[in-house]
Amino acid sequence: MKVGAVIVLYNPCKDLFKDVLLHTINQFDSVFIVDNSPMPYDDLDQYENITYHFIGENKGIATAQNIGIKYFEEKNYDFITFLDQDSIPSDDLIEKLLSAYTVLNNQKIKIGAIGARPYNRNSNKPYPNTSSRNVAITNNITEVTEIISSSSLIPVANFKVVGKMEDDLFIDGVDHEWCWRATKIAKYRFFIAEDVLLSHQLGEGDKFLLYRNVAISTPFRTYYQFRNYFRFLPRKYVPLYWKIVNGVKYLIKYFYFPLMVSPRWEYFKSINKGIFDAIFRR
Repeated sequence: MKVGAVIVLYNPCKDLFKDVLLHTINQFDSVFIVDNSPMPYDDLDQYENITYHFIGENKGIATAQNIGIKYFEEKNYDFITFLDQDSIPSDDLIEKLLSAYTVLNNQKIKIGAIGARPYNRNSNKPYPNTSSRNVAITNNITEVTEIISSSSLIPVANFKVVGKMEDDLFIDGVDHEWCWRATKIAKYRFFIAEDVLLSHQLGEGDKFLLYRNVAISTPFRTYYQFRNYFRFLPRKYVPLYWKIVNGVKYLIKYFYFPLMVSPRWEYFKSINKGIFDAIFRR
């Protein structure tokens, strides 16, 4: 079986990205890097199994991932794994994900994707599981409603059935939307391999809010969070629990970010522009 990695770049921290490559390069048959940065990344010559695709402008993670999907479809690969530029996979990521995939496949389960358990590299604790479904299939495999794209193992054939990522979403909700669409169209199911850990960081870091730490996103990304949330609201295949939980979260952020998080005025503009553009389909 041939497994390819798709890594999307946007102005990466070189030292951190070198660490990502160190833990990635020997696990995959091929690594396809799509670069949304304004300037090309120029430190890849020493790697033999990397293909580099420079876009030259920020087209968003969905479009970049779709370029990678098309590349591996044309190469007749069996699986794709998406990786973020700042998410460090364990050295046995693919070995364990393929093992978990085999266990599920032997049970004749329709597998949409299987991913790692992300943990906060700052606190060294697993991120809270917000999925409405948490069913233990085995001691090490949990069924969930959706997973993040980073370190997810996806059969390439699934994209023929479900379609690729939704380009217009740009960044936030791209991975979850694909999971929900895959469940609706093909009744695919999604899983986390609990013995596979992913060092990850949401947003720009954490800030304590009310009773727990909350990931703080840039105003740029906050725009897409609010815009895409309101775009998801009318879609029947988007789970009701997700709409409610995130509705509460974004209601709090609507007031908290412009009042308490700098640059406050930029957050105010981004949030309201996101809502406006969602309503008027911009």
